[in-house]
Amino acid sequence: MNARSDANPEDTTPLVVDVDGTLTPGNLLLEGLARLLTVAPLRALSLLPLLPFRRAFVKRKVADAVTLPADSLPQNPEVAAEIQAAKAAGRPVHLATGADALAVAPLAGAVGAKETFASDGHVNLVGRAKAQALVAAFGDGGFDYLGDERRDLPVWRHARRAIGVGLGSRLRAKVAAVDPEARFLAGPNGGLAAYWQALRPSHWSKNVLLFLPLAAAHETALASWLVVLGVFAALSALVSGTYLVNDFFDLPHDRLHGLKRQRPLAAGELRQPRALGLAGALIAAGLAGAFALSPAAGWCLLLYLALTLTYTLALRQQLFLDLIALAALFALRVLAGAAAVEVPISAWLVAFCLFLFLALAIAKRTTALRGDSAAAGRAYVRDDALALTVLGGASSFAAVVVLAFYIQSPAVAVLYERPAALWLACPLMIYWLGRVLLLANRGALDEDPIVFALRDRASWCMALGLLAAFALALP
Repeated sequence: MNARSDANPEDTTPLVVDVDGTLTPGNLLLEGLARLLTVAPLRALSLLPLLPFRRAFVKRKVADAVTLPADSLPQNPEVAAEIQAAKAAGRPVHLATGADALAVAPLAGAVGAKETFASDGHVNLVGRAKAQALVAAFGDGGFDYLGDERRDLPVWRHARRAIGVGLGSRLRAKVAAVDPEARFLAGPNGGLAAYWQALRPSHWSKNVLLFLPLAAAHETALASWLVVLGVFAALSALVSGTYLVNDFFDLPHDRLHGLKRQRPLAAGELRQPRALGLAGALIAAGLAGAFALSPAAGWCLLLYLALTLTYTLALRQQLFLDLIALAALFALRVLAGAAAVEVPISAWLVAFCLFLFLALAIAKRTTALRGDSAAAGRAYVRDDALALTVLGGASSFAAVVVLAFYIQSPAVAVLYERPAALWLACPLMIYWLGRVLLLANRGALDEDPIVFALRDRASWCMALGLLAAFALALP
């Protein structure tokens, strides 16, 4: 191990800072690929097979195609403070990163780095390659280095002072063995609570729609309800995984949004590779669980995943197609519940769900348009809010009309002894949907109507009224 000298007031030893996971909790290659997938998906997909073999080449191609503005990348506040302290003391600050030089240039300018050592399309500057470049520039022990991962150990071995960022206990021990005077800074401040928030457990409530076909068919077999309960757990895992993926692809817009910037990924509280790894595990577990319980339900969940990814990559930027996709995602929950236990699903229920969920999707988009940074990443402008409210009203009343025709149909007489009691559901639905759309037009609704309903007293009263109506109609 090289000799180390103590810092002093006249210390001019360069401070070298890693980027991915150190200066920023993000990953420039992953974010660049995500943006490229949304603007040129075929080009991005053609690069993915080359990642294991020609990583530096892929980094350059991605950096050539997309630019990541420095102001869109969150910075670790402790690392930023370390940089400012070094500059105030007259020490030069350099960046050394495995990211491509073109991708890191805006960030280097933002922090005032004197020089940047980065991948160049031929050399992937990580591990030993980074250590050799820094020793060649500053000499053995001629720099202090801030890093965050095991691949930085070769660099720390040649640094005067090792500074770790967000290290686990095992890696801390290895760094301390290299430099007994090593210092350790906090990494992304998101622990289990941040991961739990990123999974959005409140949105699992939407998956209650799985039980709607059983309730509509008056299914009483406990085994059927238990199977659907298992599918509920599988779908909840899959949905949480897709939310992580969606949040990752939506980072550029979420970071500019008044509320969404507080999401754990947008706020830089989670390491992106770990978050995406968790997303993959949750999606795989959800699909495996669904197929194990019911192959038919498994195929519904697979279709749900495909539609969600298509929405994330393309449909959410397409006028009105995004709303149809959101409504279809709600409807797929109902279909999955029916498929899980082979309960027949009526055309009445399909039509009712189609119009109801389209109205809720419109309410969601209207709310976004009434908020700040409303149209970012979407195909709408603020002036579309009024037209969407009108369309939402039409869809809402269409859903109620379908319900009214259903109440008059012969199918109701088979299932209910007092079908006239079901008419109470119509004014209740008119009231609730009208209220939701009005609140959305005022910008007073949460961005998801279902989540809003869980915290809204009037929505609970409406739900109790519906239950009373159906209870009165039963034999």
